[in-house]
This record gives sequence, structure tokens and C-alpha cells, in this order.
Amino acid sequence: MEEHPVIRFTNELMVLTDLDQTTAGAFVRRVYQEGTHEGEQRLMADLHQRDRRITELERELAGLRGEGPG
Repeated sequence: MEEHPVIRFTNELMVLTDLDQTTAGAFVRRVYQEGTHEGEQRLMADLHQRDRRITELERELAGLRGEGPG
């Protein structure tokens, strides 16, 4: 089983700096959590955009078929 990225990057940060495990771990966790949050926000925006596009295409298709709005 591979190490969790937080553990791996904490260890790497400790090697590259003189930070102790607690400080390095807190920093890496904060960066990881903010990255995860940003990714979730982008995913939600992409899903909403996709849903709007699907609705537009469904309306176009209904119009081409001569169906009323619905």
C-alpha cells in the first residue's frame, strides 16, 4: 500500500527544509485540503455547465422534432 500524499509530501518537505514533522504536516495538510476544495469547486462548475448544455441541446432537438417547449 502506498503512502498517502500528505505523508509523502510531509516527509519530502522535512528533507528539503528544517521544519519539524508537526509544522511540515500542518502545512502540507492545508495545501492538500485547499487543493481538494478547489478541485471540488471546479468539478461542480463543470457539472452545472454540462447540465445547462444538455438542457440547451434537448430544447434544440425538441424544436427540430417540432415538439413544443417542455
